[in-house]
Amino acid sequence: MIELGDVSFLPAGAACPTLAEATLRIGQGERVGIVGPSGSGKSTLGYHLCGAHRLALAGRTNGRLAYAGRDGTDGAPVGFAGLVGQNPEAQLFCRTVYDELALALLARGEDEARCRHTAQALLGRYGFADRAQASLGSLSLGQKQLTAVLSMLAMEPRVLLLDEPTSYLDAAAADRLFAHLTELSRVHGWIILVIEHDRKRLASFADRVIALDGGRIVHDGPANAWASWDAEVDAGGDALSSLPPFPAVSPDAAPLVELHGVRFGYAPGAPVLDGLDLAVGPGEVVALLGANGAGKSTVLRLIKGLGKPAAGRVALGAGLTAAHDVGLMFQNPEEQIFAHTVAAECGYWLENRGVAPEERLARCRAVLAGFGLADLLDRAPFSLSFGEKRRLCLAAILVAEPAVLCLDEPTTGLDAANMAAMAAEVRRQAAKGRAVLLATHEEAFAAMAATRWVTLTNGRVASDRPNPHLAS
Repeated sequence: MIELGDVSFLPAGAACPTLAEATLRIGQGERVGIVGPSGSGKSTLGYHLCGAHRLALAGRTNGRLAYAGRDGTDGAPVGFAGLVGQNPEAQLFCRTVYDELALALLARGEDEARCRHTAQALLGRYGFADRAQASLGSLSLGQKQLTAVLSMLAMEPRVLLLDEPTSYLDAAAADRLFAHLTELSRVHGWIILVIEHDRKRLASFADRVIALDGGRIVHDGPANAWASWDAEVDAGGDALSSLPPFPAVSPDAAPLVELHGVRFGYAPGAPVLDGLDLAVGPGEVVALLGANGAGKSTVLRLIKGLGKPAAGRVALGAGLTAAHDVGLMFQNPEEQIFAHTVAAECGYWLENRGVAPEERLARCRAVLAGFGLADLLDRAPFSLSFGEKRRLCLAAILVAEPAVLCLDEPTTGLDAANMAAMAAEVRRQAAKGRAVLLATHEEAFAAMAATRWVTLTNGRVASDRPNPHLAS
């Protein structure tokens, strides 16, 4: 079904290929996991495997490509493959959830009655039927990601590539998705290609794993063989053992941020937050947990001042302002970056504060070095991998040393090593007396990085407890 022979890809303006001499053959019904460190070429390989390389990538492809026995130099045949990228918002076009699925079904040749029946059945399977007429603008990023996935499932392609498909999904939605993908592969013969950092979930799903490093395939074999190979690669020490300790938090310390009776919604009569109370003091790291649409991102945006409560209030510590003292990292890094170079992106907040160019550059170099981005100062931010964009967004906040950090899904696109590094950085920020709030679906990250777990349900705090994984 899919054949690649010595395929390499050189991005426009780059000196080194992001994919080098890839030779693969993938047959009908295979479930393939694609793994590797951030920036290793996973997405580039995925685009070539599904035949979307001409549409998705700017640069030059060399080598032999074939899809279902046909030459694939210029891409796969129309309808051969479906693709959901790391940024779901980039591939949503319609007004409502139903319209998005119907677009795919109409492209498949379904009439209107059949469209409605198929769309409702698919939405119902994922517990999303009640949002069929919801506008896409009213959805959380996780709900948008689910919509993008469902629109591709509705097209019934022969090959489906999902690039980090659970980045923004809650655990229940992710479980439904992988159970469905397994069925589509086994019963209908779909080729399923999944780029994923969640090793546990991938190991239980894939029957074959392809690992990349530096743009080259370094492992290709059954999932059970990958488990042994992966353990060998990871041998040599547990990255979590070196996490810095949390500071001692004084119960008498004044909170750096408080929310009192906050009510907020994006449409009349549809509150996302409904009487929410929360306080975070210096040195505390609060993991905000909850299902997609629970209001986690909304809490962070209100603290930054990107919205005003309809009722209640958001208060910062004495002398603090949202503009100067609250750093917010968005869920989607592509909504946040805008500058022409990594150095300019990282230094933008400092420039607004009037920091001199020499000091600005020195501070940017120092913080970027901590995230492995020191050699990319002159790169265009949009040319980075998704994980590199994520780290750049955090660097651009930390360089200004805000008193309150609001990090929305900070581990999206990060491999295990970078997730541990992110947790270590969060702990270091807490040790400096900062208040940190994390919106996350990654329980493993919450276990490493947070002092408290706060679960949101129905617009309120359903539970607020110490991190159960920390020693008492």
